[in-house]
Amino acid sequence: MAIATVTPAVSPAQLTVITSEEISRYAEITAQLSQLEALQKTLRAELLDLHGAGAEQETSSPYLLAFVDRVRRTVDWKNHALQLATKLYGIEKAEQWKLKVEVAAPAQAITQIRIKPNPEYAANVASPPAKRPVATVWMPSEPLAKSGD
Repeated sequence: MAIATVTPAVSPAQLTVITSEEISRYAEITAQLSQLEALQKTLRAELLDLHGAGAEQETSSPYLLAFVDRVRRTVDWKNHALQLATKLYGIEKAEQWKLKVEVAAPAQAITQIRIKPNPEYAANVASPPAKRPVATVWMPSEPLAKSGD
């Protein structure tokens, strides 16, 4: 089984430490992204309801919404291939084929970044991060933000 490895763009001699500012910034952006995605989902449903009810769009905005109706089909090819293998080879050989294909599939190593609480910081063992300048992040207008409640 082959595993792809990715080497960092930084040489080991350049490695230092991931600062608490970088960690905090990442956590803040991740939280904001989650909030914005939830707000987008809510607003999308509201806009689809309005569109479905025949609502007109105002033309004073620099943007207009294009509602494009499409039909999407989802096919579970893995399930269909297994059904076909079962028909051709029988249940036992189809299971062997499935295992063989799964083992032969190339593996791809990925690194997820998950945010977790720092127990040392929570226990006041670690010193708090230095204050940093606040970055400006666009937040929706108040009526839009209230629609997500």
